[in-house]
Amino acid sequence: MASTIHLESRRTRETAESRPPSPGGAVGGGDRLARLVAAHYLAVHRLLFRLVGNREDADDLAQECFVRAQRRGGEVDEVGALVWLRRVALNLARDHHRSRGRRLRREELAGLESIERRSGEPAPDARLRGADLHRALRQALGELPERLRVALVLRVFEGLDYDEIARLVGRRPGTVRIQVMKARRELERRMGPFLDEESTT
Repeated sequence: MASTIHLESRRTRETAESRPPSPGGAVGGGDRLARLVAAHYLAVHRLLFRLVGNREDADDLAQECFVRAQRRGGEVDEVGALVWLRRVALNLARDHHRSRGRRLRREELAGLESIERRSGEPAPDARLRGADLHRALRQALGELPERLRVALVLRVFEGLDYDEIARLVGRRPGTVRIQVMKARRELERRMGPFLDEESTT
């Protein structure tokens, strides 16, 4: 029987590279901005890293999110700031991919740590096969259409519910649910030959 793909929502470790910039730097100053950065930078950076796939671009785009928040001043309600920042992050990630004219590269997806196979503690040779499976999964995820990939990242990796995703991307909850389902099925389809091969080893 072929192996199945198991997707889990898991928070990415907070590393030194993803720590927020000083509010007094290029992002801008002020107590209000400092509170926004302290409260939401890691969440915004994590989302962007999962969407664009490399830390340097995620750093730049996260900073741009807070630059825009500073420019909008009092228009951004601190209570609802994360929703606003996520929406800006999605738009920036979309523009980033369009400007590069490419899909996510395989190596840029290395930060997507939550795609796993439910297999217990593997033997050494099984670990090697598992690493191959993870690489293939990352590649397949990067090849998904943008709408499906965004819906899947927000649902599986960010842990948002369908109503929250719908508000962020401007679609109906039912549409988002279907897109997540299609994304999962597409991953299964793309991974089918690999999983069949794994089941015979």
